[in-house]
This record gives sequence, structure tokens and C-alpha cells, in this order.
Amino acid sequence: MPRLSLFVSCISLILCFQALPMQGQRAHPESYARTVTAEELDYHIRYLADSLLQGRETGSPGGSEATQYITGKFTEYGLRPLGTANPDRYNSSYIQGFVCPTGQKGRNVIGWIPATEGASREYIIISAHYDHFGVIKGVHYPGADSNASGVAVLLSLAKAFSTARNDGHGLSRNLIFVAYDAKEFSMTGARIFALSLGIPARQIVLNLNLDQTGTSLVPPGDSPYYVLVLGAENVPTHIKRSMDNNNAFYNTGLDVDYSFYQSPEFAEIFFTMTEQYFLSLQKIPSLLITSGINDYTYKPLDTPDIIDLPVLESRTRWLFFTLWDLVQR
Repeated sequence: MPRLSLFVSCISLILCFQALPMQGQRAHPESYARTVTAEELDYHIRYLADSLLQGRETGSPGGSEATQYITGKFTEYGLRPLGTANPDRYNSSYIQGFVCPTGQKGRNVIGWIPATEGASREYIIISAHYDHFGVIKGVHYPGADSNASGVAVLLSLAKAFSTARNDGHGLSRNLIFVAYDAKEFSMTGARIFALSLGIPARQIVLNLNLDQTGTSLVPPGDSPYYVLVLGAENVPTHIKRSMDNNNAFYNTGLDVDYSFYQSPEFAEIFFTMTEQYFLSLQKIPSLLITSGINDYTYKPLDTPDIIDLPVLESRTRWLFFTLWDLVQR
């Protein structure tokens, strides 16, 4: 073949590949992971822990303000409202209302990002509770780590995946994001959600629950760059392998601890005290992601100042890479 003809053929091939739709190109998750920033995580936490929200007690004006904040972010990111009785049916509201046994009116906030590769019938649920103690005897309980930090991670993940999908990178599984209310009232929000799923348990690949994710105060080893994972012994081995592989491959530098300080009894108790427990009862693979209980937990000193933002950023990006692995099969 003459050189000029060969050159023209090569140029044509290059132009052909450039014209392919983005869905046909391999996505690079690093760019979407970088949408997770310490600054944005800090903003979410400081807003939710501000005295304006009065500790986010279920049924209080401050709790309602937190509901509106999360709903606003779901709207901004383009999440779709989910009809919990039937996920295939469009619902115009993100809100799932309920009444606690003690009379408080609670509201879960639920949105989803649908899969784009065919008609996937599999789901991953990312969850975190957003309520806290409120004001007790005139004292404000900010709940920055418990659990504004978990909500901040949830919102950052929702934004990253929504951005990727809007850019044309398909998801092979549906992602559901749930902000639970009424953790401090016998986890009523999580109970209600689990009872009204409308999705067969066999179609839910994983529930990733986020609770107290923001500090570096109780490391299981020497490094403040750690994360505690509870429930890994009851999920498919490929999920734990994905967590480890992504931590190494993307150099997020975390000490991932699955033992909860070498205390299986305490791990079991802590697992049953957090929201993923109710989905695990339905044999749904469920994990709790946490940085552990510390001296500030459930106290007025649980303020944004105790949050380790660089570590929280690393944890959130690691979770993004792990989830990306599970929705890009």
C-alpha cells in the first residue's frame, strides 16, 4: 500500500474512534473520584451540624431543615425519586414519611440512579442516618461525626455517580441512596424502609451503610488513615476482594480493618445497633463502614472540629472506587 494511502487510512480510523459515543469508551474513574473533596465534605458536615439545625432531632424544625437540605442535594444531582412500594414506578417525592412508636413524625429521603446497561434488576443501597439528639436541657448536640459525616459521604458518592452517568458512563446496577431518619428512636426509619422495599432481597447485591465515618481518633493500628468494616464475613468474597484491590490499586492508603479491634462480640453488638442490620435480616449482603466510637460520640463536643477531612476524603474516594467496580462489570 502506498504511504499516502496508509496515512489516510490511519487518520480515518482515528476519526472513527473519536466519533464513537462515550458509552463505548472505557471510563476513567479517577476523574469522578476527584469530585469528592475535603472542602465539599466539610461544607455538608458544617451545614448539618450548625446550631441552626438544633441537632436534627426527628420531628423538630431542625430535623425538617436537614430533610430539605438532603432533598435539595438529591434534586441538584439529578437523582430520581424512588417509589419504595414499586421501584419501577415513578414517584414525585423523595420523602418516605412514617410515625415513630413514640409519636414523632419521621421522614426518610430516598433517591436513585438507574442502571443504563439494559434492564438491570440488581440494586446496591447506600445508606446513612441524618438525625441526631437535638437540644437536651438547653444543650446543643451537633452530631458532626454522628452522623453528619456519613451523610456527607453519601451525598458525595451520589454526586460522583450522577456526574459519571450524565457523562454517558453506564451503570450495570441501580444505585439507591437512602438518608434515614429516626436512628435515635429505635432505628424506626431503617425498619420502615426494610419493610416496604418492594424489591426482592435476591436482587439487592449490597447495602453499604455509613455511620460515624469522619474521625481518626481510634485507629486499630498505628495509622490515622484507617477504616473499620463490619459484616464482611457475610458478604460475597468478591466484594471484600474489591475493597482490598481498589485500596491498593488507587493508592488510597487506608488500613482496612475487618475485625473491629479483634473483638467479634463487640462487632456483633455494634452491627445490630446500626441500620444495615434490618436489611441483613432479609439475607441481603450488608456492610457497616465506620471510623469507630470515640470520646466525643453522643456528646455536645461532637463538632466539625473533630473531623479529619483528609482521611474522610480518602475513605470516600475508596468507597467510590469500590462501588465503581461493582457497577462496571
